[in-house]
Amino acid sequence: MARLNVVLLAGCGVLAACATTSTVATPSTTASTVATSTTAAAAPCRTESLRVSLGQGEGAAGHHYVPIVFTNAGPACTITGFPGVSYYAGADQHQVGDAAAREPGAPTAIVLGPDSSAYAWLNQVNVDNYDPAVCQPVAATGLRVYPPDNTAFVLLPEPNARGCTRPMDGQQLTVRAVQGGSSPH
Repeated sequence: MARLNVVLLAGCGVLAACATTSTVATPSTTASTVATSTTAAAAPCRTESLRVSLGQGEGAAGHHYVPIVFTNAGPACTITGFPGVSYYAGADQHQVGDAAAREPGAPTAIVLGPDSSAYAWLNQVNVDNYDPAVCQPVAATGLRVYPPDNTAFVLLPEPNARGCTRPMDGQQLTVRAVQGGSSPH
């Protein structure tokens, strides 16, 4: 498995940061097309066969919504469910605060052909809006993303990301189930 740098597609983090790179263990391809949702049997998508990036985000009242895009770099596979997402920091890549909570919604199986994509919305709360004595915010290096039903992860740098190190009232991250397409924009 070769290591390579992947450029994030218009990736923006909490409070700005755009266009960073991510070290990902995947084969290299460039095209991206829309995923198809079918009932055809295909093996589950593995982290090693996916290119993971952040799509164009949008903000609203202390929140930043960004699609996590999963692009298939291998043979047809099926992706279903919720990605695991958390902030990470430091050379040891330790987790910062709680992992993303799942938003309500039933997952749908998406069959990804070669170079096709699916995405999951990630809601990032601006933790600087919380009491710093309770939240104890720190700078995060970026996002650790586990594609649905995988134990291998991808690190997506986000230079301006911040997370709470202590439990807070509410969630610093929430994520929706994966849906077909490269992103809603």
